[in-house]
Amino acid sequence: SLSYCPPLLFICVWIVLFFVPITTTRHSMVTTKENRPKFAMSTFAGAQKIIGRGGYLALWKGNGTSVIHRFPYSAINFYCYENTLDFLVGERTKRRQANGDDDDDSGSASPLIRFIAGASAGSTACIACYPLDLVRTRLITELPGREHYKGIVDAFSKIISTEGFFGLYSGLGPTLFVAVPNFAISYSTYGTLKEYVLDDEKFYNLRKVDMASGEERLGFRATLLCGASSGMLSSFITYPFDTIRRRMQIQNLHVEKDKWLTARQHIVRIASTEGFKGLYRGLTPELMKVIPMVGTMFTCYEYLKRQLRVGEKKRNR
Repeated sequence: SLSYCPPLLFICVWIVLFFVPITTTRHSMVTTKENRPKFAMSTFAGAQKIIGRGGYLALWKGNGTSVIHRFPYSAINFYCYENTLDFLVGERTKRRQANGDDDDDSGSASPLIRFIAGASAGSTACIACYPLDLVRTRLITELPGREHYKGIVDAFSKIISTEGFFGLYSGLGPTLFVAVPNFAISYSTYGTLKEYVLDDEKFYNLRKVDMASGEERLGFRATLLCGASSGMLSSFITYPFDTIRRRMQIQNLHVEKDKWLTARQHIVRIASTEGFKGLYRGLTPELMKVIPMVGTMFTCYEYLKRQLRVGEKKRNR
């Protein structure tokens, strides 16, 4: 178990050093429009413009909010996923037993069950932590010399005083439209890939055997790769909706109220002025962030499940 610590520590340091700058650059690319001075066509050009406006530390803008947001978001996500998965698998097992079906595989989770559990977990975590996500986005997209907020607490206070309490949930609809399929796809893809690697003898060298129980499990590399692949696929599929929701999160800050657009109007405007590629602007930095982050997330998830004995002898997930 301790063999996991050095590589996980290295990846966590990598994420701290590069995750926030990549996220800041990506937010800038997503929320700006073509033919504007602050617009950038590439990740590198976007980072250069951010540094030119606010110095190198501008790349880490919103770091505090990102850290505060990530802990409860991940905790709620995995907690809801595990409990929903337990409930759904348990209900299916009861139904099969009532019908006289003694299938040995009744305790395992199907891709559909993982999909539903992932969707439930993603929506719950998103709703619970959305105000932090909104504040983070607004802090990151502020321009030097035109700051509206002095920090996290000030941002919460001003949003509530000017937009009301529900202003903290501005853009929640499009966000759920992203989060629900994103986590549903990610969890179901990861579980399916994990099952495939464990069942196919071609990948025997990527598996490890638990000396205490004799149970086969994924090795570090396989867990990291399966997690990274699931994150990459889910992000690519849902990315256009994420572009829309980021623009809706900041329009209250940068646009007059009578010019606010709905999600549908944003899609039409982007498609007509920037083309289909406009919906995928910022995809490169997003994948640079998601691949190591989701891979690490699932690796930590599996490691902690073993240490805490979560789901032990219940099912193959």
